Amino acid sequence: MPTPEGKVGILVDRPIFVGIASGGMFAGDKANQPDFLTPYLSAALGCIGLKTVHYLPLQAAAFMDEASVIERRHSLVATIEPSMASI
Repeated sequence: MPTPEGKVGILVDRPIFVGIASGGMFAGDKANQPDFLTPYLSAALGCIGLKTVHYLPLQAAAFMDEASVIERRHSLVATIEPSMASI
């Protein structure tokens, strides 16, 4: 919503969890290109009032076997449970 102070999101902030699966690396030392996705999503969600964004990146999936991808996915999902305890 526009106000004299600028845009103010009308949604009540709450934790948002975004799962990102990528065949390559998009963050960290081994990234082949800049990470455009997470800053964009943070800005877009922030405009509507959602500022507590947690990213769950599953990177380099193209280089893992199926069991490794499943194990990594389970470990990422497990990080959500402690975050939800404070809600």
